[in-house]
Amino acid sequence: MQRNNSHSSGLDQVNHIPGFRFNIGMAMLLFLSILLPSCKSSSAAQSGSTRSGEGALGGALSQSVILDSVRSAALATILPAYTDWQTAEISGKLRMNKLPISPTIKIYMKKGEEISISVRASLLGEVGRIEIAGDSVIAVNKMKRVYCAESISGIKYDYPDLIADIQSLLLARAVVLRAGELSPLNADFLDFTPLSAISPSWLLSYPKGRTEDDEFGYEYRINAQGQTERLLVDLSTGDHDFSLALDYTYPSSGFDMNISFSSDGSKKFNALVDFDNVKWEAKAPAPLNLGSRYTRLGIKQFIKSF
Repeated sequence: MQRNNSHSSGLDQVNHIPGFRFNIGMAMLLFLSILLPSCKSSSAAQSGSTRSGEGALGGALSQSVILDSVRSAALATILPAYTDWQTAEISGKLRMNKLPISPTIKIYMKKGEEISISVRASLLGEVGRIEIAGDSVIAVNKMKRVYCAESISGIKYDYPDLIADIQSLLLARAVVLRAGELSPLNADFLDFTPLSAISPSWLLSYPKGRTEDDEFGYEYRINAQGQTERLLVDLSTGDHDFSLALDYTYPSSGFDMNISFSSDGSKKFNALVDFDNVKWEAKAPAPLNLGSRYTRLGIKQFIKSF
């Protein structure tokens, strides 16, 4: 299916995706972009208007050169780490205040096709799994022997690169909604702002010229090594304000991802995942075998099973 590169207003475009409207659980997927307008010039008939036009054009071209220079420097730092891949595995520890233990999370990904998240506890083995593949999502609570299966065909019809973009987020890579992982082909969709004159670092933001009146916006903070340090997504519905933040830190090996979700300024969810180094060319996990021992539940009942 062809990627849709049309870019309308922020909140309107999000709500146009079936199943996304007011779905906060999918907030990390809400990334939008907008095309940078092209500049055209025309000659004036009179010398005065010509000089004025040349001055305006010269200023626009000068500004364009500066913007191109900032963007080029950022891309030259960021993109070398975005190596191509086919399969990958990431393991880590999930840490939450309300959890009595810190379960192990193992994520397997097949590029653009599949995501499998296995949750394991000491002495118990695998206690749960989430699989996103094709047009469906399956979540399993092995401790209670229940599962939930939901279709995402409506979302994928309008957003065919859904799985690929989630994978990029899990790899701490910048994403542009419906334009894929950051590349020279979609870089114009974002504003690039240098954060320091001493150490190269950048803020990548949407929409261009973002103001407080925008209902939806997001920004990436990129460090001098080209690594994503922070992703912040803001959404206002008129009645409520929502914020999702992913903060990345990089110890000697692997990376840590802190996930924080807030509603109307009050923090509703917080978790930390300590990830090991990514393993490329990974092997797929054993397939799920639910059989008659497991009971299928609706999504609300399944959540209550925990």
